[in-house]
Amino acid sequence: MTQRPNERRAERQTKSERNMNRAVLLLVAGLVAEWYLLMVDRYYARGTVNQFIKWYDFLGAMRWIGLAVLIAGVVLYVLREKGAWFGRLGGALAAVGVFFAFTSAVMRHVYPTSVTVMCILVPVLMVLGIVYLFYQTEFSVQATALALALGAIALLSRSGSSRVKACAVLALLGIAALLAGTFLLKKADGLLTLKGRKLRLFPANTDYSLTIGVPALCLALVLVGLFAPAVAFYAMWALAIVAFVLAVYYTVKLM
Repeated sequence: MTQRPNERRAERQTKSERNMNRAVLLLVAGLVAEWYLLMVDRYYARGTVNQFIKWYDFLGAMRWIGLAVLIAGVVLYVLREKGAWFGRLGGALAAVGVFFAFTSAVMRHVYPTSVTVMCILVPVLMVLGIVYLFYQTEFSVQATALALALGAIALLSRSGSSRVKACAVLALLGIAALLAGTFLLKKADGLLTLKGRKLRLFPANTDYSLTIGVPALCLALVLVGLFAPAVAFYAMWALAIVAFVLAVYYTVKLM
């Protein structure tokens, strides 16, 4: 039975309000996480010897506390059928646990590069989450590719160490996966089949030119930054301009 205009309007309004609430929560969580990481950067990565030792021990404790919170969150989520709040609280605790367990372990063992990477990664993920909530799927894919490329090139412009190059290679693999996935979805008319069920990821009338072209450009520029570090700075600015133009373009399309 076809939905009436009023029903469709009410459904869109409900979805918009839900996404707005999620975006506010994501923004608050991202700002708190970034503040914490900046404190780690100030007193652990760039602090005195005594500060480094104290924060090193603190991160060691937070690694295990985060793991315990993660386990508690998973248990509550499994028990979500007993009450809706079980699932919500479990999901929140699991996310907090993953953050502290993962960041603490990485920042202790990959010092100090990982601290800089985390400080860049958190705001990027926050912006990508907001893009996913409010923008078209096409822009979400393009923004993810741009974020991976910008992060890799920014690191390459600062250092040519083996760890930075490994991060750039991981970014290349991520962009290549996005590109391959987009090609497959284009052939399937934007439908993803899971266990016999079809999930529409791209609208039926999607123009895939930008969704394929932008990751391809990102792939090429990361390769340039990897093998020609001298031009990495200019590649980073080129990607920043592309990101700005796409943001304006898709914002206008929403109106």
